[in-house]
Amino acid sequence: MEIRIVSKIEEFQALQSTWVSLFNSDEYSVFQSFEFNYYSWEFELSKNALHHLCIVLLKNRSDIFAILPLYIDAKKRLRFINDDHADFCDFISKEEVSLLKVYNYLKLKLNFKSVRLRNIKHKSNLYQSAAQLNMENKVVKSISEYSSVNLEEGSFPYNVKHYRSHQKHRINKASRKYQDSNSVIFSSNEHHFPKKEILLLRDKMIDLGFRQYDFLTNERLCLIEHLYNSGFLILHVVKHKDKMNSCNIIMRKSPVEFMFWIDLFDESKMINIFSYIRFMQFVSSRSSVAINFGRGRYFYKVSNFAPFFEKLYQIEIYHTKWDKLKAMIINYIIDLLAYFSKKITS
Repeated sequence: MEIRIVSKIEEFQALQSTWVSLFNSDEYSVFQSFEFNYYSWEFELSKNALHHLCIVLLKNRSDIFAILPLYIDAKKRLRFINDDHADFCDFISKEEVSLLKVYNYLKLKLNFKSVRLRNIKHKSNLYQSAAQLNMENKVVKSISEYSSVNLEEGSFPYNVKHYRSHQKHRINKASRKYQDSNSVIFSSNEHHFPKKEILLLRDKMIDLGFRQYDFLTNERLCLIEHLYNSGFLILHVVKHKDKMNSCNIIMRKSPVEFMFWIDLFDESKMINIFSYIRFMQFVSSRSSVAINFGRGRYFYKVSNFAPFFEKLYQIEIYHTKWDKLKAMIINYIIDLLAYFSKKITS
């Protein structure tokens, strides 16, 4: 096995055809696509001079059989590209990968203090490879959850087998709330990207205090626009009298697999819940579909849609036992401070 490191954006760009071929060889999320990783680096991460591109290529003879989309951040941690906003991280591969060989090689060639790989599904390539990695300085911990629900072809909410009568009643009541509003699905082959309207809605959310000042930066919106134009994203928009009240940015994995990624909405009560319901009604009226709600056990997801939850993991690897212990102490202190801060403010 030959290992090669890509550190320049020109080399990154040249990988596109190989990357796409590997990506299409198995069931990966949009977050493993070339477009997500390339534009994340170009528009966001590369703006920080302390970030260093570190894409790892694994080759047998002349063929690349695996790509690990990594970078080294300002704290000298080896991470997946844009893992803060990628709900599911993984590497793409058509063969088994020896993480120990990769780690030992990178430790010799690169200057990094630790490895932090987050938002890992239990069934991912990385989790399965890490499970075989017998290292004292490895830490695997659950950090979050993601949720999903399957809808049979039919009339939502009656096409979800496990919904009780009170859940169906709640959904139907919310569905009637804005029945005079227009609901439109935007896709790149039919609509231009409504950048101006999204910016207005973003700024309104920040002004209302719904989101912090750095929510949906201009750089991130450039990434989203490119993903939209590449066909990986669709938008679900709710309007009333030509005013956009909500916009769901939705990952489209296939014609029957969707993931709510980023939500924008105004002060209209329950408008985001209504938008979710209207979208689910539309797509499931034509075929059976899988709906993913992304990361987080949020109350509105649980109370309104009763999805099934699964864990997401973080894998950390440290050079020495002391580095591992130091990181564990720091994380414990941070968690403790966060706990007391929450107690004081609640």
